[in-house]
Amino acid sequence: MMTLNKTFKWFDCNRREFLVGTAALGTSLLLGDSLKPKADSLRVGEEVTIPTCCHMCGGGTGVIATVRDGVVSKLEPNVDNPIGVCNTSTGYYENSKYGAAMCPRGLSAIMSLYDPDRIKKPMLRTNPKKGISIDPEWQEISWEEALEIIQDKLKKLLDENRPEALITFSENSLFTDVQRDFCHLFGTPNVSFHTNICSVTRKSAAKSVLGVEEPLGDYQHCKFMLLFGWNPLSAVKWAHLPQIILNGKQNGSKLVVIDPRFSETAAKADKWLPILPGTDGALALALAHVIVKENLHNERFINDWTEGFKEYKEFLTDKTPEWAEKICGIPSDEIQILAREFASNQPAIADVWVGPGQQSNGFNASRAIFLLNVLVGNVDQPGGMMLTEEFKLGNSPIQTSQSKTKRFDGLENFPFGHRSGVYVEAIRHLYHQSGPYPLEVAFFTMSNPVLSLPNSNIVVDALKKLNFIVVIDNYISETALLADLVLPGTIYMERSGLVTRGTNWKYVALRQPVVEPLFGQLPEVDIFIELANRLELKDIQGKVAFKDISYEDYMDYRLQKSDAGITLAELKSFSGAVWRSNEETQFEKYKLRNNKFHFSISTLDLGNVDKFPVFRQRKWMPDSNYPFYLISWKHISHTHSRTQNNPYLSELKNQNFLYINPETAKSLSFNDGDRIRVNSPYGRVTATLRITPGIHPKVLGTEWGFGHKGFGKYAKDKGFSVNHLNGLLSDEITGQALHKEICVNIEKL
Repeated sequence: MMTLNKTFKWFDCNRREFLVGTAALGTSLLLGDSLKPKADSLRVGEEVTIPTCCHMCGGGTGVIATVRDGVVSKLEPNVDNPIGVCNTSTGYYENSKYGAAMCPRGLSAIMSLYDPDRIKKPMLRTNPKKGISIDPEWQEISWEEALEIIQDKLKKLLDENRPEALITFSENSLFTDVQRDFCHLFGTPNVSFHTNICSVTRKSAAKSVLGVEEPLGDYQHCKFMLLFGWNPLSAVKWAHLPQIILNGKQNGSKLVVIDPRFSETAAKADKWLPILPGTDGALALALAHVIVKENLHNERFINDWTEGFKEYKEFLTDKTPEWAEKICGIPSDEIQILAREFASNQPAIADVWVGPGQQSNGFNASRAIFLLNVLVGNVDQPGGMMLTEEFKLGNSPIQTSQSKTKRFDGLENFPFGHRSGVYVEAIRHLYHQSGPYPLEVAFFTMSNPVLSLPNSNIVVDALKKLNFIVVIDNYISETALLADLVLPGTIYMERSGLVTRGTNWKYVALRQPVVEPLFGQLPEVDIFIELANRLELKDIQGKVAFKDISYEDYMDYRLQKSDAGITLAELKSFSGAVWRSNEETQFEKYKLRNNKFHFSISTLDLGNVDKFPVFRQRKWMPDSNYPFYLISWKHISHTHSRTQNNPYLSELKNQNFLYINPETAKSLSFNDGDRIRVNSPYGRVTATLRITPGIHPKVLGTEWGFGHKGFGKYAKDKGFSVNHLNGLLSDEITGQALHKEICVNIEKL
């Protein structure tokens, strides 16, 4: 293995100037040089533009990066990429003449790339004691030393015939393909991704009703938008979402938002209905009751394309607006008006995301909401809820067989569990030492479960039971503070990937490096490829699987076998490095397959799944000890807990507060700006109070992702983490982490 020293330039956010230094560059891998601009060969003053895809969140918005003298100097949206323009072909051609969009996180990525707080070299723990407040006493080591240490740990598991003792956790859209291949080759079933702590309830409910995991509404062309617990104008998943919703409004669509708080989206709505947390399912059933009772449903569509309506109609008989009012607090006459408006203004869309989904009755609530689209027959129609089909990449060039060993997290016990796994149950088994076998080694790639999983205290104690933890990240996160070895990660402008999600129109876009990794670090995918080669992991034919295969080769193979049938070189040559299908967005795809939509779920072999979306109050309700619901939400400036050290984003939002309704504050003699203690059965935090009429009187709320004890100087000790208050809870049907099933009390300090 060879290493060499290379000169790199980076931007010091404090000194506001570029600095020059050296770092060891690993050259043992096929790093895909043809994908990288030859920044070092640029002449002074020379400038190039390179298309890529953002990864400040999982959305994959198209980006054009300007590189001047080898330094990224500007980021702009890439109009060739549908992400950032529109999710349908019609909308794309309508909107692209005006350009494309990026959110603040994407536009601020240069500050993350050149952040001086980034980890620059592998860091080995020398203090055997572990804890968030304990100094790991890091020792900088070389990449060669780091890879040898990991190789030895993993080889020991193979020699002992215990490959299942390895578990991996990773951000959801970061080379999941190679990570799965690596785990299958290694022999462990324990490969897990972010979805199960984010939106698995929505995916599972949509699959059960509509047959697809990620339906996307044609908001730009609809006439009525009914959004439950979703704030797309701030919790931006894809950069075009705010624009197409506002375009829909401009085109005459009515927008109604159901949410316990007056969100940024509610501020643009025609009507905001503040609802009690966890009662969305009752409201959706009452809306369905009115629609059916008053014969506002689409009888022709139901007769031709659904099954089980007669039974569902009977099930709805007692789900009256008066019944729902007692549960959700929305007046019965408002429910009747809303039902009539939704059914009479077609095409209309009813949608739901993580607000209701991250509570213990979220699966049925989400089913009831999606079924509203079926009742009015607005499925896969222009202006309706689209049956999104993701662009299909070809299978991996690596031939593997999945381990037959039972998963550590018990995924098979969840009837609508997701292939991303069940983080909460993995932590629970680890904490109680109750899993089917011991875990010994864990990888966390761009993942910080100490801050992002419910009940941080238990997560910390559980991770301390592992023998060896590897964290791949850009910062010393809270999870990294517990690690035995930390490897520096990359920012999206330093790595490769393929982006295919987020539209109702097939496309594939190339994420490509616009500069070489600043500190000579190996891109995350190459770490796993290198480890596979060092361990000589063999495919099902007995060949060393990744021998002489770079990630470029890997992407090229999958592209050639994909819906596009192109090579990587061809993709790079297309304008904006994007392939778009010549076919328009396809509507009524269910007719081609003769698919029908089901109002019920067959209970055969599904255990605790209800046939119909029965409403039950969530398991944890307010009581005399903990009288307030606590909700949390994402702010447009930040992605989960991983962007709080970005100076530009910190200027927009540098901490969170606890928000309270004026009536509630007055009844408790609290004032705006009071320092308070927030208590739950699982923990306590201190917070600053903010009084606002934009939240339900029985609800307290805050922004997600703050309260860092690690990371960097901008992030550390700003605000509080809501997960210190949460129970380690997962939904028994989907495995979804229940971030919003919290009740608390508050007291003045």
